[in-house]
Amino acid sequence: GEEENQVPPAKVKVEAHEKRVGKQVKKPKRLTLPQHLERKEEVLEPTVDTTEMVKIGEERTETLVYTPAELHVKVVVRPKYAPKTTSTGSTSEGACKIHIAPMPSRFIEKCVADESLLAAISVDKFVDHLPLYRIIGRFNRLDVPIPRSTMSGWIAQSAHRLAPLYNKLVELVLTSDYLQVDETRIEVQTNAPPIRKKGKRKKGKTHRGYYWGYLAIPQNLLFFEYDKLRAADNPAKNLKDFKGTLQTDCYDVYDQIRKAYPSLTHYHCLNHARREFEKALSNDKKLATHALEQFQILYAIERKAKENNWDAEHLKQIRQQKAKPVLEKLFDWMEQESPQTLPKSPIGKAMGYMLKRKQRMMHYLTDGKLVIDTNPIENAIRPIAVGRKNYLFAGSHDAAQRAAIFYSLFACCKMNEVEPLEW
Repeated sequence: GEEENQVPPAKVKVEAHEKRVGKQVKKPKRLTLPQHLERKEEVLEPTVDTTEMVKIGEERTETLVYTPAELHVKVVVRPKYAPKTTSTGSTSEGACKIHIAPMPSRFIEKCVADESLLAAISVDKFVDHLPLYRIIGRFNRLDVPIPRSTMSGWIAQSAHRLAPLYNKLVELVLTSDYLQVDETRIEVQTNAPPIRKKGKRKKGKTHRGYYWGYLAIPQNLLFFEYDKLRAADNPAKNLKDFKGTLQTDCYDVYDQIRKAYPSLTHYHCLNHARREFEKALSNDKKLATHALEQFQILYAIERKAKENNWDAEHLKQIRQQKAKPVLEKLFDWMEQESPQTLPKSPIGKAMGYMLKRKQRMMHYLTDGKLVIDTNPIENAIRPIAVGRKNYLFAGSHDAAQRAAIFYSLFACCKMNEVEPLEW
């Protein structure tokens, strides 16, 4: 009804970090231990003689117990059988045939690592962002030394075995009618010769490559692909047959894609525009604050839609009724104020950023299935940024693409609330 469509007014106070004013601090609650965990009881009897007493109740206290990782060796035993000999000393028919159970299929043939161990190592590296030397250190503490080259080989072979699944994921994502695309850097070690500078010998520089992320919003699926460059070649290759809606930031490569493939619909992220005004707070607080207050109204509508689980058609109607007038007034206001600002000042750049892309900033109002910003793909990319802070670089271009396979599959697990190790 009318009550559910009400949108909270804009916040009066706007700061660079958008601190919520007047929010009450909740008192910490005691952790509730999951019911699915096994309960092992330990009964502590009083130190006095209770034979002449009656039990009237008990106190129960629960604590969470941790059991360290345990390794064991699985031995697959396959008995061999052959026919018995007859009374004449000859063997029965088929005596030459020896019977033995077939060896169970293995993820990596002739590998001493079980699938469970390969999965654990992959999750440690690509979900929990542990460099190989730290993973190896954990095994050393269990008195199970594993050479780095061996563990690297396991990861490489695992990626090779997972490649068909990754290729199918790429195919599914690219058949979506609504994609978000973004990219992030990754340093890659190369065999370039050392660099000499001022007579000093320095180690060879790493190459800066990029992971391109493609998120299918309707299917909630994502894949990453490594490329040596941050050029238009990668999205041009992947989007050549795409005919849906593409949402990106304002990197000019995507403008090239839009011009090259007019069959797709391209629109921009409103949050990137908001960030420009956030940067301008120190330059012109009055103008920047006014703009940020309008963004708060727009985002309040989106929060309300999420809280009430509005369907696409209802959200479109609310956006047309409430968000469109706010956005139109914001653009009118910028057209009036922009000539009074210095074009290269932070506030001038913020206004110019939006005015230049007016239609592509307003496109999300036309369809309730569309998202207001590219936060979903940015959130999916964030684990890569965390990972590179830990392991610093990929060992080669091939290794970077192998990592993209793991990052893609584990990102899909996270978005669909699937436990990665179990998967």
